[in-house]
This record gives sequence, structure tokens and C-alpha cells, in this order.
Amino acid sequence: MTPQTWVEEATEEELIEHILNRYHDTHRDQLPEMIRLAQRVERVHSGHPDCPTGLSAHLEAMQAELENHMAKEEQILFPMIVRGISGMARGPISVMRSEHDDHAAALARLEKLTNQLRLPEGACNTWRRLYEEIGQFRQDLRDHIDTENNVLFARIDGLSA
Repeated sequence: MTPQTWVEEATEEELIEHILNRYHDTHRDQLPEMIRLAQRVERVHSGHPDCPTGLSAHLEAMQAELENHMAKEEQILFPMIVRGISGMARGPISVMRSEHDDHAAALARLEKLTNQLRLPEGACNTWRRLYEEIGQFRQDLRDHIDTENNVLFARIDGLSA
């Protein structure tokens, strides 16, 4: 069974468990390390014209917003879905979709700050690792949003229509 087939065939409860383990836990691991690396790059390379100045502050803001968002899903929305209260989940889903749009805008800002993850010539290992980590985070967050919007939330929208 392919991963996409599994996602499509998983129950809502299985899908939520997957989202929690694959995305929520992963983002909680990724962001502190990216912030640490960004702070170091900004401190060491502040005089470099390609230095991603403001990146660590942006990552800290993303971390705070994502943590707030994930907490709402974990404490309010996901329990509603697991209990089968799909009609009442429409309001929280609408809020989550709006916040997903905000996360997409934050990713666009991340792209701008990092020059689309293009490293300058001779970038140090820390800078390289930072951009690798951001690249993985970016893909994980996009997949996370896609899984929620186009699989889990789409199912609930269909049930409660």
C-alpha cells in the first residue's frame, strides 16, 4: 500500500494519530534546532550581504504560531472529530484553514529571507545545515497542511454538508 493510499483509506482517528506523530511532533523537534542554527548564522555572518537577517526572529514567530495552532487542533478540533461531532467541527475547521493560509504566507516570507534557500558561495557548514533543515521543514509543513485540508478536513466537510 502506498503512503497516499494509506492516507486515503485511514480512519479519521488513524489519520489524526498520523498527523500528531508525523507532523506535530516533527515540527516541535525541527523549529528549536532551526532557530539555534539561524541565530548562529546571523551572529557569525552579520556582515555578509546574503546573511538571512531576521530569520531567527521569523522562525521564533512561526514556532509560536504553529504551537498555538497545533494546541487548538490537539485540544479542541481533533477530540471533536474522534468523538464524531463533525457538524460542530465546521467552525474550528474554518479557523484552521485560515491559519493554514497564514502558515503559507509565513513560508513565503521564509523563502524571501533565505533567497529561496540559495546558499552564497563558500557558505559554512552551519549555514548549509540550516538551509537543509529549513528545506525539510518547508516540505513537512506543506505536506501537513495538505493532509489536513485535502484529506481530513475535506472528509469532515463532506460528512457535515
